[in-house]
Amino acid sequence: MTPSGDKKLQDRAPYHLSGGLHVTGRSRFIGEDNRPAELLFAKVVLSPYAHAQILNINTTPAAEIPGVVAVLTHLDIPGENQIGLVPQDEPLLPVDQVQYVGQPVAVVVATTPRIAEQAVSKIEVEYEELDPVLTISEALDKDQLYIPERRIKRGDVEQGLQNSEYCMEGKFATGAQEHFYLETQCCIAVPGEDHQITLYSATQSISEVQIAAARILGIQCKDVTVDVPRLGGAFGGKERTATLWACLTALACHQTEKSVELRLTRTEDMLSTGKRHPFEAVYKVGFNQNGKIQAYSVELNSNGGAYTDLSIAILERAMLHAENSYYIPNISITGRACRTNLPPNTAMRGFGAPQSIFVIEQVIERIARKLNIDPLDVRLQNIYKTGELTPYGQPIEEASGGELLERLRQNSQYLELRKSTDEFNQCHQFVKRGIGVVPVKFGISFTSAFLNQGSALIWIYEDGTISLSHGGIEMGQEVNTKVAQVVSSELGVSLARIRQESANTKRVGNASPTAASSGSDINGNAARNAALQLKKRLAEIAQQMLAARYNLKVKEPRIIFAEDRIFDTAAPDRKLNFEEVVKQTYMERVPLGAHGFYKTPGLHFDREKGVGNPFHYFVFGCALTQVEVDLLTGQSDLLKVYIVHETGRSLNPEIDRGQITGGFIQGMGWVCMEEIIADEKGRYLATGPSTYKIPTIRDLPTIFEIEMVEVDREGSSVFRSKAIGEPPFMYAEAVYFAIKDAIEALTEHEKEVELHMPATPEAVVMAAKNHIHLDSTGTT
Repeated sequence: MTPSGDKKLQDRAPYHLSGGLHVTGRSRFIGEDNRPAELLFAKVVLSPYAHAQILNINTTPAAEIPGVVAVLTHLDIPGENQIGLVPQDEPLLPVDQVQYVGQPVAVVVATTPRIAEQAVSKIEVEYEELDPVLTISEALDKDQLYIPERRIKRGDVEQGLQNSEYCMEGKFATGAQEHFYLETQCCIAVPGEDHQITLYSATQSISEVQIAAARILGIQCKDVTVDVPRLGGAFGGKERTATLWACLTALACHQTEKSVELRLTRTEDMLSTGKRHPFEAVYKVGFNQNGKIQAYSVELNSNGGAYTDLSIAILERAMLHAENSYYIPNISITGRACRTNLPPNTAMRGFGAPQSIFVIEQVIERIARKLNIDPLDVRLQNIYKTGELTPYGQPIEEASGGELLERLRQNSQYLELRKSTDEFNQCHQFVKRGIGVVPVKFGISFTSAFLNQGSALIWIYEDGTISLSHGGIEMGQEVNTKVAQVVSSELGVSLARIRQESANTKRVGNASPTAASSGSDINGNAARNAALQLKKRLAEIAQQMLAARYNLKVKEPRIIFAEDRIFDTAAPDRKLNFEEVVKQTYMERVPLGAHGFYKTPGLHFDREKGVGNPFHYFVFGCALTQVEVDLLTGQSDLLKVYIVHETGRSLNPEIDRGQITGGFIQGMGWVCMEEIIADEKGRYLATGPSTYKIPTIRDLPTIFEIEMVEVDREGSSVFRSKAIGEPPFMYAEAVYFAIKDAIEALTEHEKEVELHMPATPEAVVMAAKNHIHLDSTGTT
């Protein structure tokens, strides 16, 4: 396997499609275009309680304020008071109970934001507070599950445990994480004629917003247009959550017959919206003296919050990644999604996989500690090989995890790094260094098979320029650049000819969410399908023009599109301009528009039996990190990062490198900085950047080396590329294990250190304190 590139595409990947607009401040986000005349502003009354009965809502004091146009409650909803999809369990506005702090109870619409805020403070809501359920253990005790527990099982775990030379058991918990997108939840609704409405919504799922808004307003999908130019970040936090705020805006617009804007403040956003799901896991593992796992049983319990949202799908993906990169012959995976009185937790980068991968990686570290074996060797001992089956029966084709780990060993000069780390630790009492390694196997596809479809629409105009629409949402990951590159490559034209349109339900209907790392795969293939249709039509006209102009007659013509020219390989010096072929095609009354469609092949999964092929292919990679930890203050510094990531034939190497870098840094925030704490009343205490720490440029390592391994794979997607968005997030789990390794330098090899996740300075001090003993002189 040698690093190389696809020349055809890399020649057409010179820049980031929106880069010039971003760096000059000219890129437009929702609400930054020309604003509608007589725009009204909506503000929301938020519940102060995690669980309470609504006894009365008095809106009169707010309605009497000059400038207030409307005050809306559930009684003003003309359609069905329901925004949940599967199952339908989430009202737009509550009727008799609130289920979480920050839940919208009423909406004020006014002529200015300040008047709307004033009116919100005047609404009188009488509550009877009820006892909330906030934790996983409370929910399990009360049997508050969205659905019955799910299972995936292979082999005989009990027998495997009995036959193992060593057994251990344990618990591990992972925390929540705030999405912290720069653009908060927002929507502008504009009324049209005949009950039509257009929603400019900060959503990753234009079709879901369309369906939910139509249901709320009592109209049909044809009457609702959803348009998204681009998002100022999302990370999964606008896949389902945005639907609530878009529908509230739609309701306000419908009732006032005026354009309305709703935009949350940072505090409102962080208080009211769901996070990454906290998980608690209980496991048992059996293994032999070489570290080979013989049996593994794990229970994965998630805190889903007040409504189902995407909790079931997230639990499912967590279960499907519970073994990560390792073949385990006897395995049992149990999953439970718990209903609590927190804001509905939702999609976030990795979608459940980071939580379950963390557990098995903790198991690997404990095995290595127990046996006094290098953790990298334990990982290689268990790594998947080609042809082995996952716990759900899907074959691992073209497994490269072991090879990538060996490349990582070489790139990092692992033996020398391990030796120098140990020597450093022997010479320093209160500052220790540690190393962490994590491989990743990540499945690509929505686990709900019907979502694995997409459409695209291409128009070639008479002057040879191109309009491109697809169902993907641009949110900084540059799906628009990649899809445009696909069209550019198929039609042999420069990117400058292509205008990437906003995502719009009128141009591309029934679009799946831009999620599951599949945006470029699904929409790129759909756009390619449309481009190939147009290419075939243009090639027929070009063949006629070449024959007429140059008297070129070829028995088996091979028409080539390249560098804005069209020619036959039989006479490569006789070329036609792209635009002149387009013009002639138009004159011949041959259509210059095409709708493309793509559905991911070969997907099936039986949820009752826990078997099938839920993924189109897998992405493989691995990371090594080195940290330095001050055990007295708990401060940890990231010194070195080495990543090896298999990209397939990257559509755009620089964009992919950016995704790897960004995913890793965001993951690092989750594992060692970002902590979500709710008080005993279910209110989040961190509601802004002053109380919630995310990584900054100061947290970058001194050495950050990324090797992108480009190789042809049968298991890949458009132009043999692989998805990139989510897998790098899990690499950052190596930072946590490096911190743990540094603390464990204080102990004998079989003694374990319990380190809370995230590994904040407080957590590090708590983990180290029992292993640091000072005498009267202040030395250990």
